[in-house]
Amino acid sequence: FARIGAMSAASLILGSFASLAATCCESDAESWEELGDSSPSFRRQNLALATTGVASSLWVRFADVVTKIPGTNPVASHQSYSGIMQSRLIGAYGSAGLLGALVWARCLPEDSRNPLTWPKRIGDGVSKAIVSIAPKDVNDPVQVKYALITTSMLIFTGMQTVCNMPVSVIPSWTSRRLSRAFPIYTFLGAVTAFDLKEATENGRILVDKNYRYLSSGIKGFGALYLGARAGAICFDPSFPEHFGMVNQVPGLAVAAMLMVGLTLRSDER
Repeated sequence: FARIGAMSAASLILGSFASLAATCCESDAESWEELGDSSPSFRRQNLALATTGVASSLWVRFADVVTKIPGTNPVASHQSYSGIMQSRLIGAYGSAGLLGALVWARCLPEDSRNPLTWPKRIGDGVSKAIVSIAPKDVNDPVQVKYALITTSMLIFTGMQTVCNMPVSVIPSWTSRRLSRAFPIYTFLGAVTAFDLKEATENGRILVDKNYRYLSSGIKGFGALYLGARAGAICFDPSFPEHFGMVNQVPGLAVAAMLMVGLTLRSDER
């Protein structure tokens, strides 16, 4: 059930790509630059997918190093990929990341096409987004919902990236096998939730098809994530004995499930 829960990331990926396709189909823009200007989420989602693709490729390549079991001789790892499987996964993730990066670059204004200016542009954009996470109207429950989801996803990403066991296991419940890979997708979830917060503030969340796809991706993530947790607790005969990491920090596990539960709230006020 823990691995089924990790598959919740697929809902976010599908929602993101569907959103981009809907934006392209419905836009009247005559150039990539106009398309990027007409939809801030279009650029942001492409950049997020580029980051996700590159990070996933790196995970596949270095999973055996990241999950190495200390003291083993010969060296053993909790998770590793090799041969044709590794090549195919790197190719798939890398091509998706390259596509996102190319589209993002094509959508930039003419004066920002120089690659040397991209780090500054990305840094400015990330900084602006971080200080804009709070909802503009705290009396709007949908704005508050997506602000909290954005914050939660960023916290999950940080926990899995920099914290030690057992804290890093909590968002994914996958122990040492995939707990260092799951932050790639909670990062994508944070970007998606932020886009939906902005769409709610601008009154577009129930109007534009691309935001409906993003919202469905978030809801699908939450439903599969929580369904897998319920399955593990209620139907997995190895629970709780084989969930030692989770058992060490049950409060964090419950808090994570409660925060993910917000994804299932309707976008209607």
